[in-house]
Parts: sequence; structure tokens; C-alpha cells
Amino acid sequence: IYAMTFKEQESGFCAGLAAAMETKTGKVAVVNGIAFPSNVNYQYGFESGVNYANKHYGTTAQIVELPSYAGTDVTGTAVGGNYVGNFSDEATGKVVGEALIAEGVDIIFVAAGASGNGVFTAAKEATDVFCIGCDVDQFDDGVNGDKNIILTSGLKVMGMNVEKQLQAINDGTFKGGNFLLGADTDSTGFVSAEGRHQMSAETVEKVAEAFGKVKA
Repeated sequence: IYAMTFKEQESGFCAGLAAAMETKTGKVAVVNGIAFPSNVNYQYGFESGVNYANKHYGTTAQIVELPSYAGTDVTGTAVGGNYVGNFSDEATGKVVGEALIAEGVDIIFVAAGASGNGVFTAAKEATDVFCIGCDVDQFDDGVNGDKNIILTSGLKVMGMNVEKQLQAINDGTFKGGNFLLGADTDSTGFVSAEGRHQMSAETVEKVAEAFGKVKA
């Protein structure tokens, strides 16, 4: 068995950078499902990306957290953030999304499974609010009439890694194990392919520049 896990904080970092550089209101947020380690990684990575952009790229983005949706991780530690409390609760996801938008947030990184669909709906029903997708390229999920609410997506690059292991099986070199994959093998990152994001050229350049340092 080849078990793939990913350094979610690296892709979250890209999402935070993009959000800080693209916000018009100066307020950004991350919405998660449950405060499992993978989700907390996304949250802290996002916050780190915003902080990095504020320190190095001249942005002044504020991270908005709703106290009533603060998370508690598996060790019982309060982690803040905005947690729906479930990965399949679209209704609450929409409530959280609407509450953040009411606070002036215009870019939301959504790492909440199916609950995130509710956040997407809240963004689609608002004006000039964007979401950042998670795990895979979610651009197609952002279609809203003739517009799209997806700014970019933070990635876990699964396809390439599955293909690598299938090739290893074919070559007779396959080895099982638990593997933590990250930027050093191009397994994390963000969507910058033309037509699949709505970031400015400057934002793409700056996120890529900072992510290059993560990779190094």
C-alpha cells in the first residue's frame, strides 16, 4: 500500500498570499470543516500566507474569524479560525459564508468538503466576493452565470503521484509506505493555468516567487 498525505500548509500558504494580494476590502478568511490536523494545516498555512504578504509585499489584509465558529483541535487546543463542524453541512457552510461576507470579507479560502458548497453559494449570491478552492482545481464549481467566483485553488497534486506509483508497479520498483508529499516534489501549490484562475499577473508572480522559497 502506498499512502499519500500532503503538506496542506504549503498550499494554504499560497491561498493566503493570493487572498492578501487580491482583496479589495482588506478582509479575508478561511472556512474549514473540522479541526483535524489536515484542516488546521490549511488554516495556519493560509494565515501564514496573509502575514507573509503583509510583511513582504506591502499588503494590509486582515484575517477575519467568527468567535462562534472557532475550532478546537484533536488535542483540545483552541485554534480559532472558522469551522463549520462538519464536512457535509452545506446549510451551515452558507451561514458561515454569509456571516463573513457581512463582516466585509471578499475572499474566502474554503477547505470544508461538501460544507464548502454552502460557502460557494453565499459568495455567488453576494457581489464581488471570491472563493479559493481546495485540494483540486475547483474553477468549474465557481461558475455563476457568465461569471466565476473562484480566484484560484490550493492543490494536492494527486494525479501525478498516482501515475508515478502505477509506473513503479509496471517497472517492478513499487514500494509501499506512508509518504508525506510537498512542494519539493511539486505535490502542493496553486492553480495558475490560464483560464483556470482570476488573479492578476503580479499576484501570480508574487505567489510563485514566495512558493519557490517554500520549495527550496
